[in-house]
Amino acid sequence: MTQADFTAFFPQFSAFTPAVVLQTFIAQANGRFSDFVESDAEEARRLYTAHKLTLYAMTVPVQNEGTGSAILASAGRAVSRGISSKKVGDVSVSYSNESNLSGSVSTSLSDLTQTAYGLQLLTLLRMYSRSMYVP
Repeated sequence: MTQADFTAFFPQFSAFTPAVVLQTFIAQANGRFSDFVESDAEEARRLYTAHKLTLYAMTVPVQNEGTGSAILASAGRAVSRGISSKKVGDVSVSYSNESNLSGSVSTSLSDLTQTAYGLQLLTLLRMYSRSMYVP
């Protein structure tokens, strides 16, 4: 995946600064997901890069709320779903931001729940859970 491929799919990241961070996460993504079907691998690489860039944007000190980093961070932030299980009568609700994967895999994927892109990537990773790739 090239930077042009990534920003064509996610134009909101086209002006991301510093550019070296964008290039670094694209390079990391390109080294991952080789066990996936090619179309899924490309989607996983895009989601991984968007996830990492959003996490990065969340850590950048914001001078004002109108900056590009603040907008990216708030737009990509996952909604906290809280409730892990609740049952009242015949109605049952279970929400969780935690992975249902186990052991070290779960620990290594724990940051995926922090962004909307990470949650989408987690869903894709679950499809390949038998041959789980750990980012």
